[in-house]
Amino acid sequence: MADEPLPQQLVALGQLLAEVDSRLAKAPVAPAGLEHLQQSVDNLRTSMWAILRVGHGYVAASRIERLKLRRAIDGLRTILQDLATRPNGALQPEHRELAAVARELVARVGDS
Repeated sequence: MADEPLPQQLVALGQLLAEVDSRLAKAPVAPAGLEHLQQSVDNLRTSMWAILRVGHGYVAASRIERLKLRRAIDGLRTILQDLATRPNGALQPEHRELAAVARELVARVGDS
């Protein structure tokens, strides 16, 4: 697949996703974590198509930056929802790393 032209790779990826979707629809019970996987695949698909549509030129970099920011915002909102529904309040080590990165981001961006 790595040697194929991009349009062929995209077609192959689309076919693979459709096949996985079809198999999941036939499964008697959805595997654990399926919802998060579907969100990730949807984000990837949205990002991929948006980047391909942006093309080149003056506004391309800005559009891609805004797309990255939108994906990050969506991911952070999902994390907030997960934290709100966490029964025991236990955090993962990555939560502390996320908090450190968030503090640095606030220091650079501010409360604009």
